[in-house]
Amino acid sequence: MAPGRTSEPKIIVALLPEPETVATCLDCALAAANGFEATISAIQIGFNPKFAFVPPEEIAIQQLRELREGTIAQRLARTKAAYDAWLADRRHAPISWKHDEGDVGQLVAAETGSADLVVMGNPVRLDGRDAFHATLFWSKRLLLVAPPDPREGPRLERVIGRHIVVGWKPGEPVKRAARQALPWLQRAGKVTVVSVEKPGADYQATARAFFSELGIAVDCVELRREAGSVGRQLLAAADRLGADSLLIGAFKHGALWEAILGGVTRDVLAAAHIPVFMMC
Repeated sequence: MAPGRTSEPKIIVALLPEPETVATCLDCALAAANGFEATISAIQIGFNPKFAFVPPEEIAIQQLRELREGTIAQRLARTKAAYDAWLADRRHAPISWKHDEGDVGQLVAAETGSADLVVMGNPVRLDGRDAFHATLFWSKRLLLVAPPDPREGPRLERVIGRHIVVGWKPGEPVKRAARQALPWLQRAGKVTVVSVEKPGADYQATARAFFSELGIAVDCVELRREAGSVGRQLLAAADRLGADSLLIGAFKHGALWEAILGGVTRDVLAAAHIPVFMMC
């Protein structure tokens, strides 16, 4: 395949491990599919110890979980109800429903193996966090993280890809994410590369060279490093620029490192109000 050319996405998997994120996940999946001949597979996945080998302490954790979140059947029912409510006004959406339960990591690997894009809401419960981790670190698929639903006012129709901001720091994670997101970058009306530069660094030169190889025209914006979070700087820049989505390389230093010491990925996930493409 020639540089700058890619096949269009055909399969978009929307993982629905929890009812709270169903609507925003499906909104983003539908927006990502817009303009492509892609189908959306909405898959509700949940942990069930009957179909997974787990130690006794894990079973005890799941029993305590049922006291807070309900049984497996109850969680499934709430997720399916949220899906049906979303679908009620979108009967012609190219989407199908599936339910599966067992070991969440194994389910994610099986269900996303042929996906061009996996869409998830920012997880709030155990199954969601397990599915998120499995997608990023095991399946290694391009992940689109849907932002939380707005708490006030009407939910607006989601648009993805008119203006994509790329949070750039030279390295393989962001390059992998950009290569996998090439269909959306090629379709975008505008792509802006935003870098938070260290003194003496020249991130923009590496960005221009990389996107030139991909055949993507980009504008570059250099930010001066401020006190506080680089991730929040990127989000603030995306907001000022009017971007509808952000693309970053995820967990460059590892999830455990960022959980303890902080990092761009963690901060972006905590504060993003636009969809975020990411890949490790």
